[in-house]
Amino acid sequence: MVKTVIIAAGGHAREIAAYLMDDPQTAGTLAGAFDDACQTPTPWHGTQLLGSVSDLPAFCALEDTVNFIIAVGSNPVRQKIAARIAAMGVHNLKPIIVKHSSTWTGAGVQIGEGTLLAPNSLVTTTSRIGKHVILNVKASVSHDCVVGNFCNINPGATICGDVHLGEGCYIGAGATVLEKRKIGAWTIVGAGAVVTEDLPAGVTAVGVPARIIRHHG
Repeated sequence: MVKTVIIAAGGHAREIAAYLMDDPQTAGTLAGAFDDACQTPTPWHGTQLLGSVSDLPAFCALEDTVNFIIAVGSNPVRQKIAARIAAMGVHNLKPIIVKHSSTWTGAGVQIGEGTLLAPNSLVTTTSRIGKHVILNVKASVSHDCVVGNFCNINPGATICGDVHLGEGCYIGAGATVLEKRKIGAWTIVGAGAVVTEDLPAGVTAVGVPARIIRHHG
């Protein structure tokens, strides 16, 4: 049987563990989690902490195929962990799409590897979601959108039609991005903000309408 492991062991990781155990198709596959804070195996959220991330190759050597998902909300940290795992060169360690049974995706939707679609999230049609993206609880992405790798769309956020989110964008809880807007890479949109105009890369924008308050490169 193919086993699934979660990378990290914080609150977001516990949520993903619950999603996997709730789904009849994956309930029996969850082996546990790897976290750098773990020195020795220990019980964890109905499964166990299996070791640090550096222990992954040894674990995979005993299995045919191991699926993984990175359960870290910080986009830069998630990107670094993905690069670290790729550099290990473990041929049978594969990123998995975790899609809760209450999620709905329409025709022509593409979902990248390592992405989470949390409960009651929604992607309507002909949209492309990148790799290692978090589409959190009740977040929605409408038609013809492009969501870059390592984005995090927080609970209740609304991405209207034909929106482009660059790599690593962070869309706060309850925020709205109006149709045909473009948001540059690694830009942060605050919780509850409404994006009515395009935003450049590397800024933080908050408010209604959203206004840039910080440039962080």
